[in-house]
Amino acid sequence: MCNLTTVQNIFGSSKKVLNGLPNAVTIEEIEEDALYDLQNYKEKIKRFVEVCSSWKVKRASVLLDKSFNSYTPSAKILREFGFQLYAAKIEVFRKLSCIVVPEKQYNFRSIDEGTLSEEEFKSLWERCMLGSDNKSSILNINEHFYAIQAELGQGWEKSCIAFYDKEQPIGISIPHIEPGTKEEGRLFYFGLLPEERGKGLSAHIHLQSLRLLKQMGATYYIGSTHMTNEKMQKVFLKNGCSIKAETELYCKTFK
Repeated sequence: MCNLTTVQNIFGSSKKVLNGLPNAVTIEEIEEDALYDLQNYKEKIKRFVEVCSSWKVKRASVLLDKSFNSYTPSAKILREFGFQLYAAKIEVFRKLSCIVVPEKQYNFRSIDEGTLSEEEFKSLWERCMLGSDNKSSILNINEHFYAIQAELGQGWEKSCIAFYDKEQPIGISIPHIEPGTKEEGRLFYFGLLPEERGKGLSAHIHLQSLRLLKQMGATYYIGSTHMTNEKMQKVFLKNGCSIKAETELYCKTFK
């Protein structure tokens, strides 16, 4: 039986384990390990790979913070175990205490309210991923949808939101409080439909999503996007986010 406590025990409190079971497991660095030891880290990654292989997951991932002293040796070890660089990212931060009302607000529907079906949401999400400036995922839409439920747990339906201009869908957002915290707001996913891009809608919907996070109880927002996604980076800056870190995501796929 897959138990994420097994993975958490391998890495300890300096790492966060993200639940994407049964398809994926991700490790995020949340603080630098003051007792970092090269051989010890190698043993941890070896054990992590063994566990993921035995669980028959599709993908194991490790997110490294480039500002940590351990970044270079950790990246080398990950490559030795068959992990490949999937994406270079930037992580941003914004306090939500002084969030402003967007100039334009759009109507939205959610699965929780019964105004949006699961199939409609999945269809919109799948369309939003088409042609995105972020690198495409190896997971299909059903696996992504299941990942929301696994990671967010009870009440996940409140986070599945689609935005509309009158009756026309324009994009989706998945605002939520990060599991294990009470005040950290994140967007599991945010995107526009292909035909709605280039119209200046992103900044409005992103800001409206930040207000939804505040209403959920979040006091600050952590966001991220790929280095290559310059459009999303501009949205972050326009909405008052500051760069918190540069990261790299290494992934290993299992057949």
